[in-house]
Amino acid sequence: MLAKALADLLGMKSTGNLQEGIQSVNDLLQSELKTDINTLRDLADDELLPFLANKNLSNNHLELIADLLFESAAEYSEEKRKNCYSKALSLYQFVTDNDITYSINRHLKIEMITSLLKYS
Repeated sequence: MLAKALADLLGMKSTGNLQEGIQSVNDLLQSELKTDINTLRDLADDELLPFLANKNLSNNHLELIADLLFESAAEYSEEKRKNCYSKALSLYQFVTDNDITYSINRHLKIEMITSLLKYS
């Protein structure tokens, strides 16, 4: 479900329809997890992981949610974009700390987001 949502979001983003992609993701998140990107983005940093822990998600699901936050960030104003990046970074770091498999893609995203947050 989340992988398809991410694929749809990326497809719509590449055609200039990011807002439509975000709406599609929100619809899916609402039906499956009773939440949406805006709720996840607006949670305090220390509330995100406990909130998602109640959903019984795997590390793979958490990484996909991080991807959704990361990819949707471009649609928002600077403050909301930083919130998306911050939440995605928290999730990527959590998965890195708790997953037995190393991911170069995840590592590169952590570096990219850290840089974006540092210089914005």
